Amino acid sequence: MNKVLGFRAQELREDRILDEARGSVGDLRRVCDMFGLIVNGALRYIKTLGHPDLQEQTQDTSS
Repeated sequence: MNKVLGFRAQELREDRILDEARGSVGDLRRVCDMFGLIVNGALRYIKTLGHPDLQEQTQDTSS
């Protein structure tokens, strides 16, 4: 699967979790339920919401 995708499946999962964290505006319960994460695991992704690099990326895609 990794050869077909061109990257690891874990990277795809992490990307989807980050996208859901942004899309749900940091709804911890939603991220936990959707991806089967415990609170500490989901917080790792939620805490990235204020990161400046992700803010620039979000602004670039909304134009």
